Amino acid sequence: MTKPLTAGDHLPAAVISTVNTAANSKGSIHDDEKAREMGYAGGFVPGVTVLGYMTRLMSDAYGADWLTSGTFFGRLRLPTYANADVTVEGVVTEAPADGNGHRVHVDLRVLDPEGKATATGAATCVVAN
Repeated sequence: MTKPLTAGDHLPAAVISTVNTAANSKGSIHDDEKAREMGYAGGFVPGVTVLGYMTRLMSDAYGADWLTSGTFFGRLRLPTYANADVTVEGVVTEAPADGNGHRVHVDLRVLDPEGKATATGAATCVVAN
């Protein structure tokens, strides 16, 4: 695969079946019963897991470049629920150039089944020539 490197390029989207790795955390927002008691549809997938979905897209697109020089900032916006297929999207916002150390900038987001962004992020990495 050719690395997406031009502003406006889209990284290949990923559809991920969510997993609540903290479902057994009784009394927390990750517990279905407690979350429903608080008015939510169910327990939340842990934030670190949701943010990890976005970094997976970077790893798939940039491989070792991402692993050795990557930066990431993410923000949780809405609950992400377990057993749902979310779509992770990324778009290059700044192409590598000599002036920025051959660093690519990518905006990322996690979309729930209804198309709402549950998390957003920005990532960069230095790409090899």
